[in-house]
Amino acid sequence: MKQLKLIMLFCIGAVFIASKSNGQANPFINVLPSNSGIVEVGSTIDIVVTIGNTGPVSTIAQAKLRPIIQIPTSVTFLSNAQQSGLPAGWTIISNTGSQLRLCNSTDPIAKNTSRTITLKAQGVTAAPAQTFSGNINFGNGTTCAAGTSVSGDLTIDNSALSTIRVVAPVTLNLNAFLQGYYSGANTMATALANQGVGSSTTNVDSVTVELHGAASPYALAYSVKGVLQTNGSLSCTFPYEATGNGYYIVIKHRNSVETWSADTVTMSSSTSYNFTTAANKAYGDNQVELEPNVFGIYSGDMNQDGFVDVSDYPAFDYDASIGVYAEYVATDLNGDGFVDVSDYPLFDLNSSVGVYAILP
Repeated sequence: MKQLKLIMLFCIGAVFIASKSNGQANPFINVLPSNSGIVEVGSTIDIVVTIGNTGPVSTIAQAKLRPIIQIPTSVTFLSNAQQSGLPAGWTIISNTGSQLRLCNSTDPIAKNTSRTITLKAQGVTAAPAQTFSGNINFGNGTTCAAGTSVSGDLTIDNSALSTIRVVAPVTLNLNAFLQGYYSGANTMATALANQGVGSSTTNVDSVTVELHGAASPYALAYSVKGVLQTNGSLSCTFPYEATGNGYYIVIKHRNSVETWSADTVTMSSSTSYNFTTAANKAYGDNQVELEPNVFGIYSGDMNQDGFVDVSDYPAFDYDASIGVYAEYVATDLNGDGFVDVSDYPLFDLNSSVGVYAILP
């Protein structure tokens, strides 16, 4: 009798387990941002969504999963056309920028398999780490319209959280004058337009702005190109990673002497540095006084070897001899669009006094 009872209990248990297992499928979701969840304003970040089925028995039918990814307003999802990270058979149901809804339209998920979906979002406004979520809702198995859950679903696996942080890049606001282009009253010539490059009445010329390390060998950390304006202003941006670090600011120009800041400058989301207010704003006081209390970067280094000397002269002499004009050339030292005798006095002066780049 005791053995019979044990057999009956075993059979009942087996039936119970079988009834619980029949048709079981358990969907799960995880969300994880790239780059440790940090994105700059204006840059993009991947939000990696993993959706799968831990089984243990059944496949999750197509059009049955309708995950929703909700992100804070500090970021926004890119348009549907830019969302190229969907597996085959998946579609976007809706995209409001802050919420993106997906569906496994024609992609059934077998037991113990998963899908990886990569969604792209862009940083909008700087904000501390904020939580975002992924949640699985369910479709009807045919058209992705709302439906019921799947048999065996464990609701604890239907949602996931992670964080995202939007940071501001470094904006560096510079002021610098180029000796040759300076026309007085805190204004420079529009060299680009005069040399046939565009028609802007405020653009002067392109320069390269570099950030170099604070200690020997003063390695290059970042480099960007920008356009100086007639009032000497230039705004450029560097990656967020530069924030809080001290760098020498270096300005390079096609016919000017490479010029470094007097000392390192600590970068923040908005940093300003003005070379024009004193000679000692440049390393080694290596600037020329253009008019009382207005200073500029020496011109004349046409071959960019760091010296204004006889090695620069041949290129100037040739261009002047053939009458080059309205061409983008380094030999037009005063930026008026002509390579002629009006450029020579500046070169002659700076070469005679031995102007050269002074670096740490």
